[in-house]
Amino acid sequence: MNVVIIGMGGVGFHVAKTLARGGHEVLAVDLDPRRISHTAERLDVATLRGYGANPRTLALAGVDKADLVVCSTNSDEVNLIAALASKQLGATRTVARLQSGEYEDTEPGEDEEGLHYGMFGIDMVVNSHILAADEMFDIARSHGALDVHMFANNRVELAEVELPKDSAVLGVPLKDLRLPEQTRVGAVIRDGRLFMPRGRDALESGDRVYLFGQTGRMNAIEDLFVHGNSAQRVVIYGGNVIGEHLSRQLAKVGVEVLVIEPDRDRAQRLAKTLVRGNVVHGDCTDIDKLREEAVGRADLYFAVTEDDENNMMSALLAKRLGTPRVCSVVHRPAYIAIYRELGLDMAISPRQVAADHILRYSNPAQIESVIHLGEGDAEVLEVVAALESPITEAPLRNLTMPEGVTIGGIIGSDGVQIANGDTHVEPGDTVIVMAMSKRRKSVTKLFKRGLF
Repeated sequence: MNVVIIGMGGVGFHVAKTLARGGHEVLAVDLDPRRISHTAERLDVATLRGYGANPRTLALAGVDKADLVVCSTNSDEVNLIAALASKQLGATRTVARLQSGEYEDTEPGEDEEGLHYGMFGIDMVVNSHILAADEMFDIARSHGALDVHMFANNRVELAEVELPKDSAVLGVPLKDLRLPEQTRVGAVIRDGRLFMPRGRDALESGDRVYLFGQTGRMNAIEDLFVHGNSAQRVVIYGGNVIGEHLSRQLAKVGVEVLVIEPDRDRAQRLAKTLVRGNVVHGDCTDIDKLREEAVGRADLYFAVTEDDENNMMSALLAKRLGTPRVCSVVHRPAYIAIYRELGLDMAISPRQVAADHILRYSNPAQIESVIHLGEGDAEVLEVVAALESPITEAPLRNLTMPEGVTIGGIIGSDGVQIANGDTHVEPGDTVIVMAMSKRRKSVTKLFKRGLF
């Protein structure tokens, strides 16, 4: 596939790296010579220095022959113009990444907030900040999850939990656990290593465990593994796009919300528009301010400003004051592991969220979506089973599954079910697969027609 990527910041670089690794022909475009040099040194891709919204640059990049054009600069307007112009010049598919909330109400319809198809004639418009806020909302409504991903139009959920020392599941082989119906264990991270457990494996204190389940069943399995409830009081540091969207979502479901915004003008604007919830002006890197606002009594603390260092510092202070769960926005995905090592429960990168959504457009036709887990060691895919593919030949217990591959759930004519040994995948079913990233080719073979 011929791909042009405009903007080699965090999103563009990650997408280019993934696509180049998959054997696609990639041309990276950026106006900054340092980014072009950095990309050329580290990736096996072609590069072009130029302004992404300039027709001459687009012509030189050959967007008229591109199968996919990804517009991921730090300017919403540049991305929209570049995507529109590329489409008009003949690009097969175009994607634009946005960060502001200015365009969310442009075309109301069935699309979920933060992700729009066909808006302005662009194939996909993805708002990384709105989608990051949605992910945080799901975390707040869970029973102690550190991360939540939704699949099958929100009918299947993948939740990450960390096992406390008194978890009821410690030391018990997975095959002996009495899990709630339509739930299962997907993967485990132990001592920084991600692996797919087998039935004889037992879980240990400190393990980070990925749990699959039907959305309505997840609270039950979370209660078995960890101790927690949906957050009733949430403090948000930052009244930007993420903070505003998240505060509105939480207030709608009756959560007590306090937004602390360091910019006085922004705080005043948000206070006028946020009907349910409180807004105060202040700096959350000041521990006295956190004490004044009783942050330690909150169930959950989100630091969502544009400053990574301030987010990290304020979240650590909130943790010190007694907030049981804290989450920091990280604009540089490579630092997520470091944040967790420092004691933060959760770190979310809007850039990584955007990249995951953009990459679905690079996948083979039978792969509908991809979410990366851990530090990219594993991924969760929604894959359509082809006629006469190996996955459809027998019930799962009778198939020889590639090592490092787990079947999570199946969406078929009978609805949604979480996989077990008796599950038989039918042609046309959409299957949720968790796999080590290096096993992608094995997954593709498993779901393609007549390769085994």
